[in-house]
Amino acid sequence: MIGEKRIFGLVALALGLVAGVLILLDVQASRNVDLVTVIAGIGVLYGSYLIYRGKTSILFGWGKTRLGALLNLAIGVLTLMIPGGAGGPASILAILSGILGFLSA
Repeated sequence: MIGEKRIFGLVALALGLVAGVLILLDVQASRNVDLVTVIAGIGVLYGSYLIYRGKTSILFGWGKTRLGALLNLAIGVLTLMIPGGAGGPASILAILSGILGFLSA
């Protein structure tokens, strides 16, 4: 039986992976490479990894989960607010991933 916190962590991982891939696909679709958007996409992917790794870690798992959730939440808000950033559905998915990551911590 999987606990509800672990389910929140897995859903946060899935949403973060989709958000990170969408941000990186946005970079690929544009003709010029924006380094900030690439770093944001990789940051969301890493935050999602930390959320998942924190849920499976024996030692200091809650810290990894909270750090990953904070990373996804911050990157989601920043890409939503910065003009010309990734914005849109990818940022909203990253924000949701951060919120669910905090719920799973």
